[in-house]
Amino acid sequence: MRLILVFVLWLALPCSLALAKQARVLNIVVGEWPPFVSEQLKHHGPVAHLISDLFKDAGYQVNYHFAPWGRVYSLAASSQLYDATAVWMYKPERLRDFLFSAPVLQEQFVFFSLKSRQLQAENLAQIVGMRLGGDIAYSYGPELDKMVADGQVSQQRVTSVKQNFSKLLRGRIDLYPQEMHIGLAELRSELDPASAVLITYSKAPFLRNDSFVMFPRNMPDSDKLRVQFNQLLEQAIASGRYQEYFERLEQGKY
Repeated sequence: MRLILVFVLWLALPCSLALAKQARVLNIVVGEWPPFVSEQLKHHGPVAHLISDLFKDAGYQVNYHFAPWGRVYSLAASSQLYDATAVWMYKPERLRDFLFSAPVLQEQFVFFSLKSRQLQAENLAQIVGMRLGGDIAYSYGPELDKMVADGQVSQQRVTSVKQNFSKLLRGRIDLYPQEMHIGLAELRSELDPASAVLITYSKAPFLRNDSFVMFPRNMPDSDKLRVQFNQLLEQAIASGRYQEYFERLEQGKY
């Protein structure tokens, strides 16, 4: 009988070890934000890929849950179903509900324009009197927002990046402010090559925005996860590994 019991325990040992080694699952709720995060992209895009890989190094498996942006914040803050949400700009009022990671992405906002116009738009002082495109309910930084409010520039807002590029091609606007990677991804995916080649962008960003992973304050492991993530992110930046994700984005590998 003792031999049978030992044999049964021996058979069960590999299963026990496998369960012990199984990575804890982290559920992260996100919205669509191509080309950085999207349900349709390989690895869900470079930022999602980076976050998954960093947590994998800490022994976690990340599952992404996509929802409309209008619901993502409340789902992460109140439902206790999600360990984090990504990625968000810093706002002081969000500190009531979340802990912020170190910056995981820096957005670079540039002005897109027609090559044929040869417009100088390397800084905000050069755009006075111009007609801008824009996206509904979106801020392009306090300085540019104030220029619009003061009438130094005019702005026509529409619902999509593609619509803005269409207006640019038709001469309805002079400049379209947009995050560089988002604009370039839209040019590749939504415009025909003959039209896309007519558009250029300013090489110097007029605005840089940091974005963060947010960890809900009502989840018990949030501070621990934030510390682990920040340490691994710092190491990835120092080693050059961080930049590789965005180089792959520019090479069209997502």
